[in-house]
Amino acid sequence: MNDATDKVAEVQRRLREIRKHKRGEVRWTVSSRTAELAIDAIAALHRPKPAPRNAKSRRRKRTKRLL
Repeated sequence: MNDATDKVAEVQRRLREIRKHKRGEVRWTVSSRTAELAIDAIAALHRPKPAPRNAKSRRRKRTKRLL
């Protein structure tokens, strides 16, 4: 059991080391296309959704056409 915990501790230590090393290498630039897509996606959340279509008006139009 002690051997297994030692291995887990070693893996955790190595992961922390890798993460620490890669922390400064993250690319933080965004292309204009990606930025536009993100803005559109955020704006779409705040747009009011259209009301569901009602078939009643279509039924009325159909009967009026027959007259």
